[in-house]
Amino acid sequence: MNKKSKGIMDYIFHYSNKGKVVLTASIFLSTLGMVCNVIPYVSVYFIARIFLTAGEKTGVFFWIITAGCAVLCNLIFSFLGSVGCHTAAFKILYTYRIKLMEHLGSLPLGFFSKNTSGSIQKIMDENIENMEGVIAHMLPDLIGSLIVLILFFSGIVYLNWIMACTVFLAIVIAFSFQALIFGGEKAKERYSDYMKRSADITGNFSEYVKGMAEVKLFGRAGGISKNLEHSLDKCLDWEITNYRNSAFFMSMYKTISLSLLAFVIPAGGFLILQNPSGDTVLAVVTALIIVPALYDPLLTCIDYATQLNFTKAGLTRIDTILNESVFETKNTAEKESGNTVVFDSVSFSYQSEADPFRREALSGVSFTCNENQMTALVGESGSGKSTIGQLLVRFWDVQTGSIKIGGKDIKNIDTKDLMEKIAFVFQDTHIFSDTVRANIAMNKNRSDAEIIEAAKKARCHDFIMNLPKGYDTPIGSGNIKLSGGEAQRLSIARAFLKDSHIVILDEALAYTDAENENLIQEAIRNLIKDKTVIVIAHRLKSIMDADKIIVLKEGKIIEEGTHGSLIEKDGAYKTLWDLQFEAETWEIAGKER
Repeated sequence: MNKKSKGIMDYIFHYSNKGKVVLTASIFLSTLGMVCNVIPYVSVYFIARIFLTAGEKTGVFFWIITAGCAVLCNLIFSFLGSVGCHTAAFKILYTYRIKLMEHLGSLPLGFFSKNTSGSIQKIMDENIENMEGVIAHMLPDLIGSLIVLILFFSGIVYLNWIMACTVFLAIVIAFSFQALIFGGEKAKERYSDYMKRSADITGNFSEYVKGMAEVKLFGRAGGISKNLEHSLDKCLDWEITNYRNSAFFMSMYKTISLSLLAFVIPAGGFLILQNPSGDTVLAVVTALIIVPALYDPLLTCIDYATQLNFTKAGLTRIDTILNESVFETKNTAEKESGNTVVFDSVSFSYQSEADPFRREALSGVSFTCNENQMTALVGESGSGKSTIGQLLVRFWDVQTGSIKIGGKDIKNIDTKDLMEKIAFVFQDTHIFSDTVRANIAMNKNRSDAEIIEAAKKARCHDFIMNLPKGYDTPIGSGNIKLSGGEAQRLSIARAFLKDSHIVILDEALAYTDAENENLIQEAIRNLIKDKTVIVIAHRLKSIMDADKIIVLKEGKIIEEGTHGSLIEKDGAYKTLWDLQFEAETWEIAGKER
């Protein structure tokens, strides 16, 4: 990332110049419209001159018509400029959202573990949406206000240089107070800190809403989580501190800006006393008319300065995401030979090397998953089973060692090709807010017949047909909610439709009930036929027929073999088997009578 601080325009056109010409032309038209507002003041000056000085009393009607035409031109130019700026803004926002979504899709899962879904959503919605205000309103208004200020000030200089110096001195003093609030690196850091705290509130509030059932059951009813409360407190502290630090300077700026007449009237009175001629009176009176017109552009500058600081802080957060490193794929001509999966001395930790609490999720793990065979991974919770599955699909990258498919390192396989090779049935299936059909197809161009066939193989066709609109029934957030078992079968249907050579089943039987378990097992047997299969299992009965069972403990392989050989070995696997048997026969005892 370039160390040089970016300006607002750098952010806006960093990824695409699309709309730049339209935006430039539109800002020019908006500015031209604001400049037209100066012309009526010019007309007033010349009309007053006609009546206050000796000579022909002609030309009044001309200046009245000129002022009227200027008002009409202001309406036309402002309208055209507004339409153009908004059109450009919407196109730029679309480009930014698409770019951000594409980039988020290519980031490793480590990024999402460090950032809550709520904070990312805030960046996608609020921070990008703020760009619309900058492009469609702030830029044309700010540029126009600055030009109008220059024109008005030039007019006062033309009228009388002493009054011009008085106004200039007052404005410089006012802007000096403004600079103390918004200028410098400390101001950037302050507003960046606010955006971070605001994102934390959004993330913690999102987590609070999702965990409402737990809050009600285990916390105080109607209470808020400690994390959310802490985030709100931090944001409140920032706002109070920022107000205390800026209140005096802001008040001074506004007071001086709104009291320019207090500076000009004494100067004008002094000039009239020194030279009470018609020209002097005309200059002073006209200046007294123009000075109040400076209020609006001056306040526009201060108001937009605040908003621009917030917007730039938000754009900096977007830029931080867009500069997050993605997994790179080395282009090699090497071809895969088959679908055998090999882990070679793989070590991995979710924590950084600088973290004092760093613990390796996997340590020197080596094993082979042969083609057309089932390899099962078992062990206690936290032993590294799910980590192996996630590393295979490059949700994370290994820190040492290598993972190969068909003899080719997965780092040398294009991400899209790697995803096509592997079907992953998660323990916790995410159902998108869409139709059943779309949830199975997952944006793939498949016929209705193929989707229905996949659903039948996954044993979910029957319950789908019982839904109000069958395959066109909206499900997911805000729609019909599926049970855990139904969602699991829908996930298996996705895998059937994908028809990948490698299948990873992460506790695929976790939510199946006794009635449907046999049907699901049959569906899985059909799914894994003639494929390289990795099963992450807690229920050991479901992997008794596996070609190879790997037992993990604290990120290391401690046993390997078939079910029969591991039972005979009477080691860790046998212990897990016995414990599970005891757990399955356990029951809640009733009251003794």
